[in-house]
Amino acid sequence: MSANRKSVFLSDQSLDILGPFSSGRLNLVIEKYGYLIQTEDITAIFSPSELELLYQITKEQATQEWDLWREVTARKLWALVMDSENIETDKNNQKLAGKMLTLTPVQEVALIETIDRHWAEERDRLFKAYQERKMQAREERKRTL
Repeated sequence: MSANRKSVFLSDQSLDILGPFSSGRLNLVIEKYGYLIQTEDITAIFSPSELELLYQITKEQATQEWDLWREVTARKLWALVMDSENIETDKNNQKLAGKMLTLTPVQEVALIETIDRHWAEERDRLFKAYQERKMQAREERKRTL
């Protein structure tokens, strides 16, 4: 089996976007999305400390039910920033929130993708560490038998 072969669930909304479905069509849509996102350099808009603050603020949402996280928009992120419990100063929160309200739609999606990718990589890292611990425990049990 090919390493790049994947099984995916597509929502009704995704199927509407794809139209007549084929793996080639799905790849085309994903590649266009990727190209669009890459046209925006989020690190030119948000400093590393601002991105870190956004990661901290979104940690709880990123680990909850996917349906809720999938609905995150810049306006909802703005509300999270404004409601955050003074992770940094209120002035920094207001400055960050102000930037979020001026994003273009493509910048908004690029920001959400940046945050989502951060948490996807973190979940992947944690899962791999869990698998490694499990394998080590299994090997240890084999040695003691």
